[in-house]
Amino acid sequence: MKMSPFKSAAAVAAAAVLLAGSTAVRAGEKPAGISAGKLAKNPGDYVGRTVTVSAEVEDVLGSNMFTLDEDAILSGPDVLVLVPGGVTGKLAHDQKVVVTGEVRRYVEADLDRDFDFFKNGKLVDVKTKVDWNTRPVIVARSIRTESGANLMTSGKTSHDATMHSQATTMAGAPISAGKLARDAKSYYGKTVTVRAEVEDVLGSNMFTLDEDSLLAGSDVLVLVPRGVANLTHDQKVVVTGRVRPFVEADLDRDFDWFDNGKLVDVKTKVDWKTRPVIVADSIRTDMGVDIVQR
Repeated sequence: MKMSPFKSAAAVAAAAVLLAGSTAVRAGEKPAGISAGKLAKNPGDYVGRTVTVSAEVEDVLGSNMFTLDEDAILSGPDVLVLVPGGVTGKLAHDQKVVVTGEVRRYVEADLDRDFDFFKNGKLVDVKTKVDWNTRPVIVARSIRTESGANLMTSGKTSHDATMHSQATTMAGAPISAGKLARDAKSYYGKTVTVRAEVEDVLGSNMFTLDEDSLLAGSDVLVLVPRGVANLTHDQKVVVTGRVRPFVEADLDRDFDWFDNGKLVDVKTKVDWKTRPVIVADSIRTDMGVDIVQR
């Protein structure tokens, strides 16, 4: 049935109002609850951030994966939820849940590396008819029913225990920016804590670390998805985050503000393709004050 011009215009106007009233989570703001549809339509606004999504379960893909959908005119595609600790009991189709977790891109190789149960996305491919390469993924920290009952298992899986052990070991003892730069491959995919001085400030989401030492290595690029304010050259900071290689296409895909590394290229004289990148979860001053915007 065709929609009349008046109704069509009204629908477009309503959509514009809804979208305008649901702006992206900005640096410095506490993430608010959003719909699965909004997250699916605007994944780039939320990658690397923690969100809370209230929606209905669409497909249950075992104890560690399920999808969210939303029966609304303006809803977007499905959202995949990964549950490292597993869910208790049985999730059911159309069950209403509240999921809190970090948003990341659906990159099959990365998910297979980080989660043993993912198995190259075989179960996702078999049970769904969705092009997941265009969709966001939530790695769940909390899953609750409408009444507030917790649906996540309290114990950790072997994968979680391994990841926790690695993070504790790597992040527990600070390393120098020079050591990280020299031995980058040893730290890819791991969480580290680096104590160093700020070299170049490249806006509110990027800066570099350097070290005034004869044996220091090259600069290290730090990406801050939530943003950081009032950094200055030579300021001493303690950065904690996950290490990844500088692959321009991947960074541009995952972080809208990276902008093909243009700011990095203009403001620094470094061959970044040989250097590590830290995606920061925490940045603290010498006094222990966390300066990442919330």
